[in-house]
Amino acid sequence: MHLLLAMDQGFEQLAAVALTSYLLHQRFESVVLVTPEEQRLHRLEAITGGFGTPVVWQPIGSEAALHRLEPALQPYFFCIEALRQSRPGRYLYVDADTLCVRGLSTLEHLPLDAFRPLAACSHGRPMPDRSLVLELETPFHYFNAGVMLFDSSALAELIAPEAVVDFAIYAAALCRFREQCALNALLRGRVQFLPGQFNLLSWMRERMAQNPWHDPAVNAMATCLKDARQDVAIVHLSAGALPNRLPVERLEPVDRYWMYLHQALADGNPLDQLLCFADW
Repeated sequence: MHLLLAMDQGFEQLAAVALTSYLLHQRFESVVLVTPEEQRLHRLEAITGGFGTPVVWQPIGSEAALHRLEPALQPYFFCIEALRQSRPGRYLYVDADTLCVRGLSTLEHLPLDAFRPLAACSHGRPMPDRSLVLELETPFHYFNAGVMLFDSSALAELIAPEAVVDFAIYAAALCRFREQCALNALLRGRVQFLPGQFNLLSWMRERMAQNPWHDPAVNAMATCLKDARQDVAIVHLSAGALPNRLPVERLEPVDRYWMYLHQALADGNPLDQLLCFADW
């Protein structure tokens, strides 16, 4: 399994924590970094090398389909370029604002095939507007694109970045969440859904217990939240929930672990001395 990230240099500091957390908890065949062609991520390459993992730099060329989009939209579609991998294999794409706190070996063996070449997590709450306009099976069948596991050969037979960009342009009225909506529409019925512990979103956290989505009477999937938190493997620090921006009293153990890695990297601590979440 290869680890895959896509970003510009503005997210490199944030991604350094994410990358370190994944390499502390799971061995990967390589780390693939997808960036604009003039923005090589030397710090991430150094971290990857420090763990003895091969690194592959994949620049986004001038011919990429995303250049047909307005400049302000293009960064959102870096992840779409990342889905095009020339080497056959299994890839785990993750956003820069995620944190790995458990081994991911179960994802190495999850069946992926020509019919369902990609696996991802539902948002874990009903999204009736997305299911209606994108013609999804149910309001729970809208997946979050911050963590995606895919077979590169099988996915390439089904979808290409050009098709995602085309949909985002010509069906812009339907794409409230840009590339994520385009992916959900084009991969409708072809996604293997994962349990929430592989992409624990901010609203799912225990500190958000007063959120109506935690009420089974409002959200049928709320009954899964306890297990997702107990077995969490990947935390998604989205919606302004980066630990260094939160009051101390709202920090949970995974937030404090993020702070630990963030500070250790800032201090230049040796990578081989950093602890995984279970030992920290």
